[in-house]
Amino acid sequence: MYLFVPEKENISGCSEVYISAYGAEPWNEVYEKSEVEKYISDYLGSKTKFCFAAEENEKIIGIAFCMVVPCISAPFLRIEDICISAEEQGRGLGTEFIKLVAEEAKKLGCDSILLGTQKNYPSYKFYIKNGFSEVDSVLLFKEI
Repeated sequence: MYLFVPEKENISGCSEVYISAYGAEPWNEVYEKSEVEKYISDYLGSKTKFCFAAEENEKIIGIAFCMVVPCISAPFLRIEDICISAEEQGRGLGTEFIKLVAEEAKKLGCDSILLGTQKNYPSYKFYIKNGFSEVDSVLLFKEI
């Protein structure tokens, strides 16, 4: 597996991975390909937002949307979304992908990674297994 920053010609393949992963259990989310392609495009060419893709055997199998958040001591990488296509899950590729993203975060000067998930989702156990720990924090939301 290798990690790369997608370009315009990769957007379609990346959107298929996203739709596949989030269309499966437990999310069962339905997205139009055009809205996912716009989401991916919004991350390309930014100095603080990054899109990383994972490829294996000349096929895009994973995608991560991240942003570097400045801090006084050192910036951290916030992962907004990360996924492996549904048909490729369960083979250890997610673990390999998260390691590659962590290596990129270090290259960007980050000293840590922050992400959110829900305890009742399989991703929670995946992140704990891969060295993440809970922080004493509450996520709040307000519709505007």
